[in-house]
Amino acid sequence: MTAGYFLEFAALVPACVFAMLPVLDALKYAPLKTHAFAAGVLLLMILSGEFLCEKYSLRPRTVLAAYALLLSGLYILAVNTDISSKLFCLFNSAMLCGFCSMYTKLFSAPYELQSIAAGESSALPGLVYLVLSAVVGAFFFRTLTVKLPVLMNEERIAPVWRFMFLVPMVMAGLMYWMIPISSVVVMTGRVRPISLVLSVFVMVSAFMLCHIFWWTTARLTESARLQQENTFLQMEAKRYDALRRYTDRTRELRHDFRQHILVITRLAEAGQLGELREYLSQFTASVGAGYKVYCANKAADAIASYYDRLAESLGAKIEWKLELPAVLPVKEADYCSIIGNLLENALRAVKTLPHDKRRVRVISSMLSEFMLGLSMDNSFEGTITFGKNGLPVASEDGHGIGLVSVMNIVNRYGGTMNINSEGNIFSVDIILYS
Repeated sequence: MTAGYFLEFAALVPACVFAMLPVLDALKYAPLKTHAFAAGVLLLMILSGEFLCEKYSLRPRTVLAAYALLLSGLYILAVNTDISSKLFCLFNSAMLCGFCSMYTKLFSAPYELQSIAAGESSALPGLVYLVLSAVVGAFFFRTLTVKLPVLMNEERIAPVWRFMFLVPMVMAGLMYWMIPISSVVVMTGRVRPISLVLSVFVMVSAFMLCHIFWWTTARLTESARLQQENTFLQMEAKRYDALRRYTDRTRELRHDFRQHILVITRLAEAGQLGELREYLSQFTASVGAGYKVYCANKAADAIASYYDRLAESLGAKIEWKLELPAVLPVKEADYCSIIGNLLENALRAVKTLPHDKRRVRVISSMLSEFMLGLSMDNSFEGTITFGKNGLPVASEDGHGIGLVSVMNIVNRYGGTMNINSEGNIFSVDIILYS
């Protein structure tokens, strides 16, 4: 077995690394088992590819192409994201590998010509390719491990990913099309310097495009976050106004209470029971329903009050059981975003039901010092279809985004989210870890 073939098939390793880095948090199976399986498959492919090329005089590129297709199939099965994101990562890996192949050809062309003239095979191209892969991987490491995962997990730009894979696909095709056929062509005229400049331009363009897209998305996300916080602040302001009105009304009642007692006493002593009942009826109506406190945490209390009033306007009833401390172990904005998105979906589901069936139940409490639980269920009509990601498939455009947002927040805290649909009751159970 020659070192040249071994190193040439070792090119599969950086290709797999480039494809796996953006989806490390989206693996269907345990990371350790997945990586061990991938390492075993790659080693088997390298050794078998080397054997096949020597035994049957096959072209390494042909075997590599077959192995790349097989690895792509395994990749699609092992990653738990939508197909467009998987295709983007695969074509992005192909683009980076195409760049490494281009520069390997350009750098090693003079030495390959010397080896051909001497009738020898050289392992230099394989070594150059692996070194270049390490350099490219270091240059794109933050893009692959930070920026791309953020973009793929951002539900607001989810529709864009249906077409984004076309960009690396076209660039990868362009890169492989630009690779010279032979070393003789590379050393002809100005092919080598022109190819060097063009290939760098393509890679820098890809890097800048990704960075601009990420920067724009980050700004949009920040704007959405601020808008969400403003919404929560408005809810808290309304809750504060309700508390202030209740306090003022309580102060007035306390001031007039002595007069009410005197009137009630005189009516009772005079035996005027009809007038007493009428007076008590008017007095009870003037007192009002009072101020309801849902939990000790002010943010959660405000959002519960807001959605309770919204449910009342829809003729629905929310059963609350919020046993939350004043300070939550998670960010209040994240918790309120979860409960708000779930209640939006629940109220949308129950508003089409008969009034006596418009029911939502919310239970949330601390399961331990570092574990926060939330359970919500509501009645609904019809059937629910679940997608491969475990979330219900939206029946209309624009619906279903809330659950994706909830799942992303739960994943950030390393929590769990279970969704069930049984007997026209839709339920969501969430655990968050601080």
